[in-house]
Amino acid sequence: MTKLNIAYAPDDRYMNMTIVSMFSALQNNTDSEIEFLILYSQLSEISMEKLKSFESKYNCIIRYVKMDESEFANLPMSKWVTVQAWFRIKIPDLCTDLDRVLYLDCDTMVDGSIKELFTLNMKDNYVAAIKDVWDVKKHLKRLDMKSESYFNSGMLLMNCEQFRKDHIFDKIREYSLENKKIIKFCDQDTLNKIIDTKKIDLPQKYNFMDTWWRNHYNEYEGQDLLNYEIAKKSPVIIHLTGPKPDMKGCKNSMTEKWWYYARLTDVYDEEVQKYQNSQEPKTKIKPISLIFNIKNEYRGKDKWKVLTLLGLKFKFRKEYAKKTFVIFNTAFIGDILLNNTLVQNIKYFYPDSKVVYVVQPQFRDVALYQKGVDDVVTFDKKHDSNLIGFIKFLKNFPYKKIFASFVIYSNDRNLILSKLLRAKHIITEPHGWFTSFMSTKEEYKRNTYVHKKDISTGLIEALTGRALLNLPIVYEPPVVDTSFLPEGKEYIAITATSKFKPKDMTPEAAYDLAQKIIQSGKTPIFLGAGDVARKFMDEMLLLGELNYIDLIDKTDFLQLANVLKRCSALISVDTGTMHFGNALNIPTVAVFYTWGKEMWAPQKGLYKSVVLSDKPTTEEIFQALKQM
Repeated sequence: MTKLNIAYAPDDRYMNMTIVSMFSALQNNTDSEIEFLILYSQLSEISMEKLKSFESKYNCIIRYVKMDESEFANLPMSKWVTVQAWFRIKIPDLCTDLDRVLYLDCDTMVDGSIKELFTLNMKDNYVAAIKDVWDVKKHLKRLDMKSESYFNSGMLLMNCEQFRKDHIFDKIREYSLENKKIIKFCDQDTLNKIIDTKKIDLPQKYNFMDTWWRNHYNEYEGQDLLNYEIAKKSPVIIHLTGPKPDMKGCKNSMTEKWWYYARLTDVYDEEVQKYQNSQEPKTKIKPISLIFNIKNEYRGKDKWKVLTLLGLKFKFRKEYAKKTFVIFNTAFIGDILLNNTLVQNIKYFYPDSKVVYVVQPQFRDVALYQKGVDDVVTFDKKHDSNLIGFIKFLKNFPYKKIFASFVIYSNDRNLILSKLLRAKHIITEPHGWFTSFMSTKEEYKRNTYVHKKDISTGLIEALTGRALLNLPIVYEPPVVDTSFLPEGKEYIAITATSKFKPKDMTPEAAYDLAQKIIQSGKTPIFLGAGDVARKFMDEMLLLGELNYIDLIDKTDFLQLANVLKRCSALISVDTGTMHFGNALNIPTVAVFYTWGKEMWAPQKGLYKSVVLSDKPTTEEIFQALKQM
């Protein structure tokens, strides 16, 4: 059984919250032995009795660690940081039998298993903690740190052995006494400075703080944002920063969860009484603000600018919450599918937005059923790339207030259409004088990305100032009839041709591959469209008979998607079909006989796929198929 050592540093005011936190840890880690460490300098008899009662009732172990406040004399304090906050840095020196300890602030809850933290390989790192998100760059600069992250010290997994070995307590105390003028967040600042790069950044689920997002302090980007989304759905350690649940006016999204745990403890009645006796926080009104003041205000989800002048208020709508985004992509299937990550990023950063695709008519369904797409408008570039076509498109375009237009591949025609639609922001890759003239002032850094998905998704960085979220593309088609495929067979889809002959299989290779699939008890389905694919199949058939299904030129895109969903795997040299398989979460063998892997291949970690290049043999393709 894994032993978990969890430390708290409560005073009498926070004893009840400590009891609730300890109880939550016990309830969610029944498969582990827990020893609690209580770091204290002075506690009342009532507080000590509560701890003794808790220890007896739940048959757990509590180690009482008496602290000497004089060791922390003259260290930086603040109105919100008391001497107890400094106690954590002394744990390794006072508990020499411990190799590892998890320190938690008293205003926390443990809402899941923390056993994984105690099996984490910490190597020679001093702590594992969670990146803070508010003014991080300012903290790093103020403290002259080498690290790119600054952690919140309300949750610390401490490598006690390494602390002792390198005398970290002495280094922290010395630094704190010598640098009082630059220290703002007391123990947290000094821990970050001394530890600097020798730390492990943990996912946000181990120190989830609702306050950061509720008060718009969030500075997370990229993978950190994805970690936050996971944390929001299933946090393991919840940190109740800001007003506490036992006080009126607390708006923390985890309040009800805290009361759930509190209700099961002996301090519940006392906490209810405390809540009932508390008062709603009063809004402080500065007299000068009644004479003149300018501030932002939200009515519904719209943003308004409010001007107060001599007691009178004047309101001006600054921003609509429901923004319309247009993605212009009049290219082909693979290009359109890869834009889905851009769609999902738009929906993340602007949850109330409407995303409209502009594509060629034949690709309408490729765009319409992507995750996050609200509408598709078609533009026939073959027949309408003229003045009459432009006028017809603009006249029939159903959306009049465009917040942002993303123009894929810097297409001149689509830039002009965006301009004529009067989009507030027009963003595209820089591509000469014309694109810089037609685009708005947002700067997109060329050559930041190589993969086509990332290049298009990266357009949103110019608008948000945030790193893109690296999400998989997702296609969600309606169910259509595929009864032309007999039941009871296992199908393997093969796309052997593309728009570029050097990328195609040879008929001999396709024939050999199909034979191997048939011999393994599965049925190959050949997919494709156009004269090239049809001619290829005719050439392959000259090599001999095969028990296969020919769907060349026999499906529309919705049927193709439903056929792929019935296949156990896909082998494709064509990037369009390849990305269809990825977007449907179909195991895919992506074959590259020539260039294009860096720009078009399924990205590692996002899909069930194997990527083959350097002219793979049919045996290598077949073996890759067996790995799926």
